Amino acid sequence: MNLGLELSLKLQQKLSFQMIQSLKLLQVNTLQLEQVLRTELEMNPVLETTEDMDQIQEEPAKEDDNAEATQEEKELEVGEDSVDWEEYLEEGFDLGYSRSEEFEPNQERYEPVPVHQASLEEHLNKQMDEKRLPKKRKLLVQFLIGCLEEDGFLRIPLEQISEFTNTSIFEIEEALNVIWNMEPPGLGARNLQECLMIQLRRQGKRDSLAMRIISEEWDLFEKLKIPDIARRLGVDAIRVQEVLGIIKRLNPKPGYLVSPDKTATIIPDLIVEKIDGNFIVTLNDRSVPMLHISRAYADMLKRGSKVKKEVKNYIREKFNSATWLIRSIEQRKSTMLKVMYAIIGKQPEFFEKGPPHLNPLKLQDIADMIDMHISTVSRVTNNKYVQTLHGIFELKYFFSEALGQDSNGSDISTMRIKTRLREIIEEEDSKKPLSDQKLSELLAQDGLKVARRTVAKYREQMKILPARLRLKYE
Repeated sequence: MNLGLELSLKLQQKLSFQMIQSLKLLQVNTLQLEQVLRTELEMNPVLETTEDMDQIQEEPAKEDDNAEATQEEKELEVGEDSVDWEEYLEEGFDLGYSRSEEFEPNQERYEPVPVHQASLEEHLNKQMDEKRLPKKRKLLVQFLIGCLEEDGFLRIPLEQISEFTNTSIFEIEEALNVIWNMEPPGLGARNLQECLMIQLRRQGKRDSLAMRIISEEWDLFEKLKIPDIARRLGVDAIRVQEVLGIIKRLNPKPGYLVSPDKTATIIPDLIVEKIDGNFIVTLNDRSVPMLHISRAYADMLKRGSKVKKEVKNYIREKFNSATWLIRSIEQRKSTMLKVMYAIIGKQPEFFEKGPPHLNPLKLQDIADMIDMHISTVSRVTNNKYVQTLHGIFELKYFFSEALGQDSNGSDISTMRIKTRLREIIEEEDSKKPLSDQKLSELLAQDGLKVARRTVAKYREQMKILPARLRLKYE
C-alpha cells in the first residue's frame, strides 16, 4: 500500500438553493404557485402583499444623514451570495412597491370562497339519525360508514370487521343492509357486481334481464360478449344490447355523488386572445399574491439603525431569500410568455382554425427559437394550460412528433392523425363498424399513411373500443 498526496483539478457545478427554488417555481402551475407564495409569506417576515401594505399606515422613516456606522455594523460580514443591503437601500433600491403598467390599481380582484360540502360520512350519518335502530346496530352502522372508501365501496372483509368489533357476521350483514337502503343506491357494496345489483334491486328490477346478466353472466358481461350472453340466456342479441344500455346508466362509483369533488379544476395559466388581428398572451395570475419587501424591516438594515448584529444578520438572510423569490417570479412570468409566443409562432394555423391544423413540433424547436435550454422549455410546458379560442389545452398538447408526410410534402403530426381517426369512427355505420385495417386504408385516402398496428395503438390511446365491441345490434 502506497501512501501519498495527489493534486487534481476538477470542474464541478453545484446548484444553489436559490437556483433550485427558481427551477421549482418555473415548473409549478398557477394554483401551486399561489400555495407556494402563501407559505413563503408565513415563513419570511420580510415579505408582504399589496393587501398588507394597504392595511399598514406607514410613518416617514427618521433618518440621520450625519450618523456614522458603528463598529458593530462595520464588522458585519457579507457572504458570497449576499447583498450589501445598506448600500442598496441608500441608493433607492426598488422593494417591489412599483407596479407594472398592466396592473390597474382600481381593478377588483376576486378570490374563490370555499363552500362546505358534506362528506360521504356526514351524509350517511345524517340519514342514519332519521332511522329508528337498536343501539348496537346503530353503532355497527356508524362503524361501517367510517370504513367506506370515497367511492362508496366497503373493501374491508366482513371477517376482519367481525373480529375487530367482536360481533357475528350476521349482525354485520344486518347493519350493512341498512347502508344498502340509503341514498345514493349502491353504497356499501363490496365489489362492482354487488354495487350494480343493489342499484337494480332499488329500481325494482330484481327479476329483470339486467339482473340476470349481472348475477349469472358477469364474466361475459365484463368482456361485453353480447352474442354469448344472448345464447346463454336464450334471448335475442338486440335485446341484450338494449339491456346493456340500461346497465351503463348505473353508477359504478356512487360515493362520488356525495363526496366533495376532489378533481382538480383546470384553471388556465395563460390566456391567448386575438386583438386587432394579433394574438396577445396574458398570464392568468390574478389570484397570485403580489409580493413586496417590508419597509419596516428595510429600515432596520439602514446604516444608523440601532438593531443588534444578530438581528441584522437574520434580516439580511431573509432579504436575500425574499428578493431572489421576487426575481424568480418575474423571471417565471417572462419565460412563460416567451414560450407561449414561440408556440403561437410555430402553430399559427392551430390558433386560427383549431386542432385539425396542429403541426408537428418539438421542444427543441421552441428552445432554439427563444435561445433557452430544452429542460427549461420542458418545465414551462409541464402541467400548465392555456385558454384559446378553441378551448383549454395543456401546453404539452402542442408538441407532437412528425409521422411521415402528406401528399403535399408537409409533415403530419400524430395529433392530426388521431383527430381524423376519431372523426372517421364517429361517422361509421354502427351496424358495420370499421376494422383497424379499413381505418388505415381510409386514412391513406386522406393522404395520411398509417399502418394498421399504429391505428390500433392510437385507437387504444383514445380509449376507443375495437370494431367488434362497437357493433350495435338492431
